[in-house]
Amino acid sequence: MGFTLAALEVFSQNIYTYSPYSRFGIGIIPTHGFSQTRAMGGVSQSVRSPYMINYLNPASYAAQDSMSFTFDFGLESNNSSFSGYDQYLNKVSASSSAGGIHHIAIAFPVSKKIGMAAGIAPYSSVGYRLIRFETDPYILSTIGRIKYEHAGKGGINQLFVGAGYAPFKNFSIGANFIYYFGSLDYNNNIIFPSSSYSNTNASVGSSIMVSDVSFNVGFQYRLFLDEDKNNSLGFGVTVDAGSDINMKYKWLTKLEGSTYVDSLIPHPQSKSKFKLPTGVNSGISYTFKDKLFATAEYYYQDWTKTEAFNTTLQMGKMEAFRLGVEFTPNRSDLKSYLKKISYRAGGFYNKTNLIINSRQIEEYGISLGFGLPFRNNTSFNLSAELGRRGTNENYLIKESFFVLNLGITFHDSPWFFKRKYY
Repeated sequence: MGFTLAALEVFSQNIYTYSPYSRFGIGIIPTHGFSQTRAMGGVSQSVRSPYMINYLNPASYAAQDSMSFTFDFGLESNNSSFSGYDQYLNKVSASSSAGGIHHIAIAFPVSKKIGMAAGIAPYSSVGYRLIRFETDPYILSTIGRIKYEHAGKGGINQLFVGAGYAPFKNFSIGANFIYYFGSLDYNNNIIFPSSSYSNTNASVGSSIMVSDVSFNVGFQYRLFLDEDKNNSLGFGVTVDAGSDINMKYKWLTKLEGSTYVDSLIPHPQSKSKFKLPTGVNSGISYTFKDKLFATAEYYYQDWTKTEAFNTTLQMGKMEAFRLGVEFTPNRSDLKSYLKKISYRAGGFYNKTNLIINSRQIEEYGISLGFGLPFRNNTSFNLSAELGRRGTNENYLIKESFFVLNLGITFHDSPWFFKRKYY
């Protein structure tokens, strides 16, 4: 109840994400992927193209052009508004914004049947600041209105290196080696009224350092429906291996009194593990020529056996349903640039792994975007997501978010031939 009633006292911070729900577990697990797939609701499993990097299914690396090099760089901004109740059951609202570099990735061919990719992208994000005040009548009368502050920032990143192989026509398999790393930093302050000279303000800071490895495997298959190969179905599956993630805890207490100098009290470090459960993502798509691509997919990850290390809340089964479509009128049109643009749209519905006040937190939204082609299949990609997370029922917080992702995909072909000058 304390979280739901106090969390709306928030302020804008210069951090990657901002959501009171990121206080629990490893933080908010956002829609993964780069601008192209994010614009289509976050779909990924049957997406494959020689002109983009789809790290969410490593089998797609096999589609890399055998004479090309691809580099992808992205930025992201997140704007959110919140509505709910404060600790006195008054309706309140707030807003915040955050942003930064989202991803960097490269892809290149090894042979005609093998492609590789490597990069770094966020896995989860933490960013919040919560404030509440003392309400006990006795403490208010003897000490005063004590202020409690709770803040967090950081997140877990994933560094991936993978390869895709096409053993025979229209079928490919792949795997990613994944290194998870990052820090989750929390700070809790107790601030006494200025008139309370006999009490000591306290600040307890903790940092959880995450570092471990895992992997995933995927496959893709394409089935042509006619002899002219104008119509085809695509199938894709990726399995994310479960892992016990290593965590190292650091604590530091700061005391501030009116009659002595501040003192820092370090605490011994400790180690623990956090269970990252196995996840399965599957999708199906329909493609018409090189113009229309429509796809749907389902993701499942069971967090019920995972203990959230920073809360007593129960974790739930995560499920995601995603739909996406891309339409490109004519990629090779020489007269109309508008016909060469890829127009994208999608939608998503997610059951998150958080259960608060006996209610599983849900999120849903729509996405739009486009790809602007340039020379040598280089493209500028934009995606915009508009969605909601949570609810005002059971005194919870309803969050509306708008996420803008800007990506540039550089495609150089042929990249390994030396240019000759005469």
